[in-house]
Amino acid sequence: MRRKRSRKKLMKLNGKLLTSLFICLMLILTSVEPRKTIEVAAVSSFSQPINIMYSLLAMRHFDQQIGELNGGPSFENYIRSVYKIKNDKLNAQNQQPQGEKETNVQEEQEQQATLPNNENTNQGINESTKQENTQVKQQNEQKMVYLTFDDGPSAYTMQILDALQSYDMKATFFMLEPNMRTYENELQATIENGHIPALHGVTHRIDLIYRSEKTVVDEMTAAQGTLMQLTGTVSHLIRTPYGSAPYMKPSYKQAVEEAGFQLWDWTIDSEDWKYKNGEYVPKVIQQIENYRLHESPMVILLHDKKSTAEHLPQLLTYLKNNGYQAELLDEKLTAFHF
Repeated sequence: MRRKRSRKKLMKLNGKLLTSLFICLMLILTSVEPRKTIEVAAVSSFSQPINIMYSLLAMRHFDQQIGELNGGPSFENYIRSVYKIKNDKLNAQNQQPQGEKETNVQEEQEQQATLPNNENTNQGINESTKQENTQVKQQNEQKMVYLTFDDGPSAYTMQILDALQSYDMKATFFMLEPNMRTYENELQATIENGHIPALHGVTHRIDLIYRSEKTVVDEMTAAQGTLMQLTGTVSHLIRTPYGSAPYMKPSYKQAVEEAGFQLWDWTIDSEDWKYKNGEYVPKVIQQIENYRLHESPMVILLHDKKSTAEHLPQLLTYLKNNGYQAELLDEKLTAFHF
């Protein structure tokens, strides 16, 4: 008899523990905020167990068993009451005052009103970039190149000018400040023949010009001042010695841009500085014929030196015979730099 009573007590205790666990589980699950949309709530990992549990408890036989184990009122009624409280809270939250609803609607309308402006801005930027790329592609299709000569003026500038005139081609000359003073006549002739004078700095020394952002700007400003003093011409086009990479850090580029300069590198390197017998000519031709930078202009790097001047007619002959036209760099163009 004692064993039977102990078993009954143990069964009742287990039943109460089981009921308590169910209650704790339901309290935890019902404390989670349901999703706003029906589609998400239907598959929610939190709301799905509640729906399943509620369906099970709704069965009469299951409800009677739980009630007997618990020794009290129907557990179904308790769950339903908890569910009802939760729904009442949600309904109260959804019933906002009219003023708050109007404010929210107005805020949404204002946000939507600004959206087209942002889209228009982004669209404008994208369209501008597309137009620039299209223009460059058209220039390449039209066989347009930009001849550029560094380190002048020099004793060979006149020979270069004569060759350009003979083939009716134009070029941009990136000049050093001391050479402008030394070869002032060549400087004047360059401008008189319709070419563009541009700036290449003063020292042409890596350890001096690239010491800081200020030294780069100072050298270009000095060259600009000398050009203005000697010719009355102002230029904002610059090319730093040996190209912008790797010396022109982002802060350096920003500094020259803020100073009003436009930095140019090149897309075709002749390497004429290391050749004496015109080997640079086939090298340039090969790069032109295999050009792959379709969204960048063909900017050819040359130097104002003897061997370049002597063999320049060979390059100009190729350009002329193949329908290429040499044009001037312009501040209106989008500058290419490394």
